[in-house]
Amino acid sequence: MRTQGVLFSLILTLALWGCDTQAPKVEAIDSQSKTLSCSLNGSPIQILITKGSLDASLLYQGKEIKVNLLEVKDFYQILMRFDPQIGQLKMNKMGSELTQVKNGSEQTTACVAELNKS
Repeated sequence: MRTQGVLFSLILTLALWGCDTQAPKVEAIDSQSKTLSCSLNGSPIQILITKGSLDASLLYQGKEIKVNLLEVKDFYQILMRFDPQIGQLKMNKMGSELTQVKNGSEQTTACVAELNKS
């Protein structure tokens, strides 16, 4: 009888642990078509993401650059042909921050997401 009580307590603890309402819910960046608007080197940049695809378009200084989003542990690495003006880019899972790694330093800016009708 005591074993059943311990087992029940363990199962209840595991069930309640999986129901953490305080943890933010993060959905995949490609769950909906969206445009992320950020700033890079003082200029506007947009990242166009299509629902169901980790291929994206990056619009910067009048140029459209095809990029891929690589999901890493807690961010997305933006894979593209190297550009010394841009450096390397990554964004957080929620798409609300863009980080630029250039000349050994990191600069993070806020992004605004706008859902696109698909």
